[in-house]
Amino acid sequence: MRTSRYVPVMATKPVLSVIMSVYNGARYLDAAIQSILAQNFADFEFLIINDGSADGSRELLQKLAQTDRRITLINRENRGLVASLNELIALAKAPLLARMDCDDIALPNRFSLQIAFMNNSPEIGISGTNTYDLNEDGGIIIAEESYPLTPAETQISLQNGPPLCHPSVVMRTDLIRQLGGYRAAFRHAEDYDLWLRASRSTLISNIPEALLLYRRSNSQVSRKHAVEQAKAAAIAWFDHVHCLGGGQSPFDTAVTLPALGKLDGVFGAKGVGAGARKRMVERLRYSPEYLASPDFMLMIDQVKSGEGFDGAARTVLRLGRIGEIKRASVLALSIFRSLLNRS
Repeated sequence: MRTSRYVPVMATKPVLSVIMSVYNGARYLDAAIQSILAQNFADFEFLIINDGSADGSRELLQKLAQTDRRITLINRENRGLVASLNELIALAKAPLLARMDCDDIALPNRFSLQIAFMNNSPEIGISGTNTYDLNEDGGIIIAEESYPLTPAETQISLQNGPPLCHPSVVMRTDLIRQLGGYRAAFRHAEDYDLWLRASRSTLISNIPEALLLYRRSNSQVSRKHAVEQAKAAAIAWFDHVHCLGGGQSPFDTAVTLPALGKLDGVFGAKGVGAGARKRMVERLRYSPEYLASPDFMLMIDQVKSGEGFDGAARTVLRLGRIGEIKRASVLALSIFRSLLNRS
């Protein structure tokens, strides 16, 4: 497919580049874009890639692009989120980047508060915000997460997973380019990988205000691709530890991640594969989609290895609550046998 592009005339270099990748986002797209155009801080460019949508997003985006000169729209074939974000980062003209997803809604003062925070905190390279959560029908629900509010708290939180809501962040453009942007191998956890790498050269934090309405839906990556995301996040952590110890990351140019059984060889250290599996299981134990999936055997393998995982007994109860009685019994029996083997 030939790439087509609508490019506005910008009088001066903007303060902020807003980057958004759209793939079949027509249902929520207008509200998301209008929330950006309605910001009380106006000095930004809005870079949007239509990543091969087939649901009417292209036509809607083209209409919206004609209404505001700050929008630059690129229509092309599907290449995925990581490729799209890196393309947008390369095009950005501003010293600050703001992420936005096509199904979320930014509150009107989001950019003014985040830019003020970044201007007043030159030591911070990446900042996020707290959020309100939206359900699929647009109703506000109790937020599932609250994010750490100091660099020290954020650094600690990084050990357990992403300490930022990805579509809420503002980042320093030069920093992200120096880091090489998002890495293709860490698809579905590309944000966590980026935060880990950034943490080795800058401070990361959040501001306390909830400035984004964050959409929770059944189509979210954390639900549709829970196992892939957990694997990528686990390997990203061990890659981070490897680099902190003076090693060179093996994934800078990689497009896929190795199987868990190969990780010891990749990193030249024993126990990495087992450690990654444990981190995956401890992350996945909260996912009903995972607990009902064929990949559930990963959890059984972890118990059978004799190492177990935190919260194993509670996971038995969780399985019962979601109606997975047989799996609850299998996990309970595996835990019992593992305890017998230790005695």
